[in-house]
Amino acid sequence: MAKKKILISDNLSEEGKLILEESGLFEVDIRKKTPREEILSIIGDYDGLIIRSATKADEELIDKAKKLKVIIRAGVGVDNINIPACSQKGIVVMNAPAGNSISTAEHAIALLFSLVRKIPAADQSMKSGQWEKNLFNGNQLTGKTIGVIGLGRIGKEVVKRALGLQMNVLGYDPYIGKEHLEHLQIDIVSKNDILKNADIITVHTPLTDQTKGIVSKKNIKNLKKGVFLINAARGGIYEEDAIVDGIEKGIIAGAALDVFSKEPLVEGSKLRNYANVILTPHLGASTDEAQTEVAKESAQSMVQFFKEGIARNSLNFPTIDPADMSILTPWFELSEKMGALSSQILDSTPKSVTLEMEGPIVQRSLKPLEYAFLKGYFQAILGDEVNLVNAPGYAQERGLVLNIITKKSSATESTMKLDIEGNQPLQIKATVNLSDPLVIEINQRPVQFRPEGNFLFIQNKDVPRVVGELGNMLGNAGINIAELRLLRDEKGGTAMTFISTDEPVTEEMITEISARDFILNARIIKL
Repeated sequence: MAKKKILISDNLSEEGKLILEESGLFEVDIRKKTPREEILSIIGDYDGLIIRSATKADEELIDKAKKLKVIIRAGVGVDNINIPACSQKGIVVMNAPAGNSISTAEHAIALLFSLVRKIPAADQSMKSGQWEKNLFNGNQLTGKTIGVIGLGRIGKEVVKRALGLQMNVLGYDPYIGKEHLEHLQIDIVSKNDILKNADIITVHTPLTDQTKGIVSKKNIKNLKKGVFLINAARGGIYEEDAIVDGIEKGIIAGAALDVFSKEPLVEGSKLRNYANVILTPHLGASTDEAQTEVAKESAQSMVQFFKEGIARNSLNFPTIDPADMSILTPWFELSEKMGALSSQILDSTPKSVTLEMEGPIVQRSLKPLEYAFLKGYFQAILGDEVNLVNAPGYAQERGLVLNIITKKSSATESTMKLDIEGNQPLQIKATVNLSDPLVIEINQRPVQFRPEGNFLFIQNKDVPRVVGELGNMLGNAGINIAELRLLRDEKGGTAMTFISTDEPVTEEMITEISARDFILNARIIKL
């Protein structure tokens, strides 16, 4: 059998190349710093492509990739890959997210030591010929309380190191059940508890609507005075203006930041003005070991794909029988929307979720729908790092059990019913109407809307004036209502209101709406 041709067009550690060659499956071609025109002229000859950030796998390149089956990004970010274009051409896109976990965790700890012991400022002073010992009195870490927000791969590595330093560790991650964090032997608390009680706060989450501005101008007053802030995750999790404000007011003792809202950091950033703010240029994964692990992970994924047909860390689409493709595609979309909708309605991850399928659809292979649901569920709360292949891993880590069951029926219309048990029972029934997903029932109350776009979700007391006041508030904010669906259990009881809006509702609007005496719950839903 002819060997598959693999192109490595960016720098990749030698260990990755050796794995590919020793598999006996590939003819490996390494072309570092090759002009784009040359890459475009040869890409049609290759079955696989491994890139880092320099090569742009855009629509032009993909169009010329006549034989390409897989693109692997040796790293996490895939901004340089046109994933929809790859999906359209049947090219699997994978990344290598695990290789940099330890290096990023270590960088967070290095930032912490540098910050509390004032090492960069002391170094600069010494190199200028000074001996200013009294200026650089610092703090010890033993006995201090560190709050770790986000307890995924990197967060767990930070916890291990903090415990080794004999620190008191507080952890927060609403999407992992406490029973799945017991082995860490730390106190699992609320986000507000960490903001209030931690001497040091470090964040290890993706940037999502839920994590953006975890520390903001609005809540710096809730921070423990003298707190140190660490961010080696994503820019924007801390508001940079809030850090400046907190330092000026004496609330924040210092900050060490590896990531920024805009990168490179803008020239006029006020963060550059403070000796107690340490800045590094996104170095979390910049170690020889991390680059080696990323290369090995990428090469192993390439071998596994061509040897076993398994797409590890796939970012676009699982394998579906071509005969089922046209029928399952809209149901695949519906499953993902149901996941995203339910996760944004609920306050925490449930223990058990059931998808009951009824009608002609049950004759098809339904396993892809499970992956789609989990992707939609966790992507809505964790961001784009969740994909079709790793979503089941997030579910297992967080203790969510998903079951798909089929119901025999003579019905000619296929339906999907989502049933969630737990502290917040939820039931949603949906179908596909002319290839479009359609929600038709919530908690056994009839409704009809397309799960698409911006929504304001309200749980309220069933009293007069609700719809009128909501309409006035949205109107005053310049937000146009596209559709409104009101469901109530009984007159004078409680109700759910789904308002589809042309423009997204802001968090400030949610705060204003929640202050009304008839509102039980208000939140933004994006589908």
